[in-house]
Amino acid sequence: MNSRLQEIRQRQKLRRQLLAQQLGAESADSIGAVLNSKDELKEIEETRETCRASFDSLAVPSKRKAQMEGEDTEEDVEEQKDEVEVQQPDESNPYEEVYKDSSTFLKGTQSLNPHNDYCQHFVDTGHRPQNFIRDVGLADRFEEYPKLRELIRLKDELISSTNTPPMYLQADPEHFDLQDLKCKFDVILLEPPLEEYYRESGISHTERFWTWDDIMKLEIEEISALRSFVFLWCGSGEGLDLGRMCLRKWGFRRCEDICWIKTNKNNPGKTKALDPKAVFQRTKEHCLMGIKGTVRRSTDGDFIHANVDIDLIITEEPEMGNVEKPVEIFHIIEHFCLGRRRLHLFGRDSTIRPGWLTVGPTLTNSNFNPETYASHFALPNSHLSGCTEEIERLRPKSPPAKLKSDRGGGAPRGGRGGPNAGRGGDRGRERNRPNFRGDRGGFRGRGGPHRGFPPR
Repeated sequence: MNSRLQEIRQRQKLRRQLLAQQLGAESADSIGAVLNSKDELKEIEETRETCRASFDSLAVPSKRKAQMEGEDTEEDVEEQKDEVEVQQPDESNPYEEVYKDSSTFLKGTQSLNPHNDYCQHFVDTGHRPQNFIRDVGLADRFEEYPKLRELIRLKDELISSTNTPPMYLQADPEHFDLQDLKCKFDVILLEPPLEEYYRESGISHTERFWTWDDIMKLEIEEISALRSFVFLWCGSGEGLDLGRMCLRKWGFRRCEDICWIKTNKNNPGKTKALDPKAVFQRTKEHCLMGIKGTVRRSTDGDFIHANVDIDLIITEEPEMGNVEKPVEIFHIIEHFCLGRRRLHLFGRDSTIRPGWLTVGPTLTNSNFNPETYASHFALPNSHLSGCTEEIERLRPKSPPAKLKSDRGGGAPRGGRGGPNAGRGGDRGRERNRPNFRGDRGGFRGRGGPHRGFPPR
């Protein structure tokens, strides 16, 4: 038992030394001063004394009971006492195994971050796990990636030089005919006033809320170009499904889901009014992205620039009563789509920006003129911002798709010999012909040919 106890204490000593090094303590004996305040130390000492008293009160009756039963239990009691002493901290290190919260968790000896149990850390402190993601801001995101930083700088300069002057129109989309804008837009950003936004913000909305039936009635298909994109803020509830229905009705297919993850570094543990229909606390919102027309990376490089930004926006949760969306959504759109005809529906005075036409019922002024706006795109292909050789060189490229011949589909099969040797290679070449139907007519179910292949 003594050797076992010595081994356990030796391991505890090594753990204390490692933990002291990672927490920045001067020595293993000063870990408690780093992790706990004076009041917590006093509470720990009182808890330890209570545990010792409870052990003494339990050990004596068990010994008496054993003696009444006629058993010699001196050795058993000593062993039990030794086992308890293993659980008790060493007198020279009184703060060894007392954990107040997840800040002292250290999963394994390879981790350099003791705060790696973020779920438990949220329970203990109220800090959301996304608070610990590094370099989420636009300013410091690419500090360690000089090529990407230069790419973003060049793209921002190009966008700034090709942007149209900001235009805005005070109009309610419920009664305003969108075709009066007299333009086909490359990008349409919708930010409808959903009840979900204002309910979670705990404020009253003077204007009426828009239901998804009202949003679906908008004639977005009439003002979108043949190649175009739509971005629809849909919340985090029923809008995830109903927003997709709106995209289909407008002639778009969903191609991406941009997620806005909200941190609470400034107010940990506090949240806005909780949604009564939600089981968990909602800390994110979604913006659905739809695509119209045949737009491909390989053939439409004049219209889109992929692989520049990611589909996550991580920012601090707005203050109570603020329903503003992160400004990063504009950067994502402008970096991705090279079309200059951009429309923001349900915009506000705070969202007016160069390169965009902002339409909304809460705008306080108007300067939109259809003829003036159309004059910015009178020349052929003038609706595109263009690109430079340097930007194209720095832009991350997708790996080229493998051809069938690269995958070995048409290579001859070896090792079989006989008159049919090389038959697999012939079949592979036949598959590449447009009218190839297969040797067996495809999959046969219940005795009949598959409907995708005509009978022979």
